[in-house]
Amino acid sequence: MLRFLLMVVLVVYLFVAFFVLRSHAAEEKCLDLQVEVLDSATHHYISPADVYRYIEEYDLDPCGKPMGEVNTEDMERTLMLNGVLGSVECYKEVGGTVCVKVTQRIPVMRVMANGSNYYVDTEGHRIVAVAQYRTPLPLVTGQVDSTLTYLDLLPMARYIYGHPFWNAQIEQIYVNERHEVELVPRVGKQTILLGSVEDYETKFDNLMLVYKDVFSKTGWTMYDTVSLKFKNQVVCTRRKKW
Repeated sequence: MLRFLLMVVLVVYLFVAFFVLRSHAAEEKCLDLQVEVLDSATHHYISPADVYRYIEEYDLDPCGKPMGEVNTEDMERTLMLNGVLGSVECYKEVGGTVCVKVTQRIPVMRVMANGSNYYVDTEGHRIVAVAQYRTPLPLVTGQVDSTLTYLDLLPMARYIYGHPFWNAQIEQIYVNERHEVELVPRVGKQTILLGSVEDYETKFDNLMLVYKDVFSKTGWTMYDTVSLKFKNQVVCTRRKKW
């Protein structure tokens, strides 16, 4: 019987202690806000300073507020409205610290067409054009509309982004009036006529062969146009001499 009473007293004590500590923790004020960009080692589009600025802009700074009034779920939802963050995790730590951990959206192209100006990330999400995206990306211009949308160009843009040579070489993706794709390289003054985006990997493989087997012998100035529009054909047009 005595053992039973001791067990009851212990349970009651733990129950009361839990709520006392919980109440104390809720009244404890937030003393520190810590921000971490989890993928900062591989991507450099967003810095902790940017996240702190977003928190200030949305009036989410928890410092000085009772921890019980800090709604971390609301912080997560609100910060995701910014459009440049891939994920947000907010949580509280003992001692009055609120932690915010974020990942970045990774852009693979920038679209400046029909009065619009935005980035597109690897998943096809549009990102507002902001100054911190300084990495060179293919610039998409021309007739980007309902006939040929930025989503139609996305698989090719992802391919270019993931290929070290093409990511360094392709400067612009231009959609002409016939909704055919033309590529503008960073090195060389050729216009590369891709045609449709269908079978783009094979077309890039053929273009690589031109670079290796033709331009390496003739130089980069002999031809002004390289057409990859037709299956298993590459047509190079000589530059006119004036």
